[in-house]
Amino acid sequence: MKKLFTKNTALIGLLILSTFAFSGKAQAYLSINETAELLPEGYFRFGVAPQIKLTDNIQNSNSTGFNLGAFFDYFIVDDLNGRLAVGGGSTDFWTQASVKWVPFPDVDRQPAMGLRGAVIYARDSDLDFYDFQVAPIISKVGDTRYGKMIAFAALPITFINTKNKSTTGTQFAVGGEWFSHEKFHFGVELDLNLSNSISAVSSFISFPFDSSIGYKR
Repeated sequence: MKKLFTKNTALIGLLILSTFAFSGKAQAYLSINETAELLPEGYFRFGVAPQIKLTDNIQNSNSTGFNLGAFFDYFIVDDLNGRLAVGGGSTDFWTQASVKWVPFPDVDRQPAMGLRGAVIYARDSDLDFYDFQVAPIISKVGDTRYGKMIAFAALPITFINTKNKSTTGTQFAVGGEWFSHEKFHFGVELDLNLSNSISAVSSFISFPFDSSIGYKR
């Protein structure tokens, strides 16, 4: 990837905030917001991920909502990356730690295929959420008229626990990440509720230093 923060990226962030600033409750931490690509050894990256909720079958609410998260991705060992994330907004506070295992890389016509597991804590009004999420994930690199793109899909299954209730929520996530801008990389994701979950649209922006997949130490 390429370079870091500029005035242009700050303006883009402000535009996203002003566009999506709605009230309501939203479980933004249920989104995937990453492909099945892995960072190589010695690399890491930072990013932000705004999200707008469309429906909510978890809290039986039809209100919209906005959250903003920040994430840090890092190499663990071969085939394994980690992510730490934190955020807030309509959901008062949430934090997440996840591990992404990709034993099958993107080679020739074969897409990258892996599994992502996440442990999540969220605080919303007077409720504490303790969640565990498992998500099969696939992605494939391609060239478009707008530059390099990685298309991805995932099936997040989330075990959502509160003090008085436990629920299993399922979504279908599909999106893409573009590498056409030298200052930042931009991705979008659509989450569709399949069972006891939310439907949402989110984006994620990372700020790389060079033409590789992330920052170099």
